[in-house]
Amino acid sequence: MQFIMASHGSLAKSMLESAQMIVGQQNNVMTFGLYPEDDVDQLRERIEKHLKTLEGEEIICFTDLYHGSPFNVVVQLMGQYKFHHLTGMNLSMILEALMMRQNSENTIQDICDTVMSEAPATFMDVNKQLDLGE
Repeated sequence: MQFIMASHGSLAKSMLESAQMIVGQQNNVMTFGLYPEDDVDQLRERIEKHLKTLEGEEIICFTDLYHGSPFNVVVQLMGQYKFHHLTGMNLSMILEALMMRQNSENTIQDICDTVMSEAPATFMDVNKQLDLGE
């Protein structure tokens, strides 16, 4: 199973590096960033070039921001390539997906469903949780 992470700037690359500090080196993960000097067409070309090498593979593509440029590029590619696309990626989401991927009994749909169902629990107002009022 292959993972693709696409973001504004170096977020995807840094998020993968942070995840690897926790779960160890990961294979079959490619990151892509859209930088100020880039054109969205360049990002699309880079991701599409990689997708062409993954024909027949199961793929989850994570993007950082709903309706952001990387998201829009990936949505366009969904018309030509078969993969799952999850947006709003954060470190908890990536860690969960990487750990679940290690168990061959987990299907790609299992991973997507679990990551999305657990996402709300990764956000918390700690002051309220600890009842620290203002």
